[in-house]
Amino acid sequence: MPNESILMWNIVADENMPLVEELFFEIDGKASYIKRLAGRGINSDDLKNTDILLVRSVTQVNQELLEGSAVRFVGSATIGTDHIDLDYLSQHNIQFANAPGCNAQGVAEYVLASIAYWAQSRDIDLTTVEVGIIGAGNVGSRVANALDVLGIQYVLNDPPLADDGDDKDFVSLEAIQKCDVVTCHVPLVKDGRHATYHLVDDAFLEGMPENSLLINSSRGAVVDNSSALGIKQAGKAIDYILDVWEGEPNINVELMEQTLIATPHIAGYSQEGKIRGTYQLYQALNQWQSLADSVSLQELLPKAPKWQWGGSLDGLYQSLKPYYDLEADDKRMRQVKGEVRQKFDHLRKTYPQRLEFLDTL
Repeated sequence: MPNESILMWNIVADENMPLVEELFFEIDGKASYIKRLAGRGINSDDLKNTDILLVRSVTQVNQELLEGSAVRFVGSATIGTDHIDLDYLSQHNIQFANAPGCNAQGVAEYVLASIAYWAQSRDIDLTTVEVGIIGAGNVGSRVANALDVLGIQYVLNDPPLADDGDDKDFVSLEAIQKCDVVTCHVPLVKDGRHATYHLVDDAFLEGMPENSLLINSSRGAVVDNSSALGIKQAGKAIDYILDVWEGEPNINVELMEQTLIATPHIAGYSQEGKIRGTYQLYQALNQWQSLADSVSLQELLPKAPKWQWGGSLDGLYQSLKPYYDLEADDKRMRQVKGEVRQKFDHLRKTYPQRLEFLDTL
């Protein structure tokens, strides 16, 4: 470790965040000491002399973690904040920043590939399908834009946005329930008028059409995983494509075995999404310290070939597969199904580089 007298900041960062060294090693002309740790394993002993904590969604940032530490800035390279005790940070004058929208395009591409794969697997004509999108924020709106381009019908549900006066043509959750495909894009909210915890429960699943598809790439507990398993075991013809799970990494392996596609919380793991997340925290830290950004985002993003739609929905998945092989992600997870609870985080850590394939939506 360098001589601390010449350092401005001590930084602990999730080992899966890219470009931390490139963006945070020098702050206002002074060097930082950066320690990389597995996000789920970060503990209070790691933070005793830490000024800046950079995490993703797997680190629970609360009083137990931070009490007695020197942390002054917490950055989460995610949109969700259900893993952050915002009240504690506010009460202790700890600056907080997250990265809304950083991985929205990656998740939207995951959902598009999922719908295309389901249609191919079940021999379904996508011109006859209606998609129900729960949550019309950063991700849901991008899913809608992609479906618009492809001419696939969809409806939107987002009570908080409706209450805020958004002029989109929203429908009820009951109308979403009747769609051929339901895809979830909401934060995890455990109580209150717009709670999303177990939003998709027994009653919702029972009311979905036979031979329909449920996609969850938001938060695991938005879908009641026990109900999802029970509905399948009772014989309902419903397909699941699940990227997020209750109790990660201790996921329900029985439920995984009942899915059409199972992935280890990587829907938003495009390289560009990861880079945007780190970069947004870099910008927030600079703003907090009244510093100018010395690097632009465009300098950091990879140049990737983009998918060109041929104008027909026939063979959609096969045309997308060279850009994003969803089946390969599923195969990697099922190969370790006997040890998936132990290897869930390893699958995420060793996830191969995936580049975004759609022009900005």
